[in-house]
Amino acid sequence: MNMRIVITLAGRDVGLVSEKDMALAIQAAEEVFAQHEADPMACEMANQKQYSDAEITREEALLCAIWEEANYAAWHKATIGWMSRDIDLYMMVRSAAADDRDALSA
Repeated sequence: MNMRIVITLAGRDVGLVSEKDMALAIQAAEEVFAQHEADPMACEMANQKQYSDAEITREEALLCAIWEEANYAAWHKATIGWMSRDIDLYMMVRSAAADDRDALSA
């Protein structure tokens, strides 16, 4: 079975994001990962590791920086024009079967 990476947004306020803005947000995150030639799953794993008690390597720290850049790009695209910036919205990455049709849901 062919696996692919699915980027989604999650958080308390994800329901406020229009389908169009969700697509733009995911595209913005994908562009950041592509620009850095970084695997989104590796970036998320490094990001999760930094919040545990485990020590991270220099490469993992760089992956965390790419994750933060992609997360901000997605958040910014999803919330552009919103009056509030106290928003619970963040990026998630998961593996999915290539035939999984639920790519944009969080």
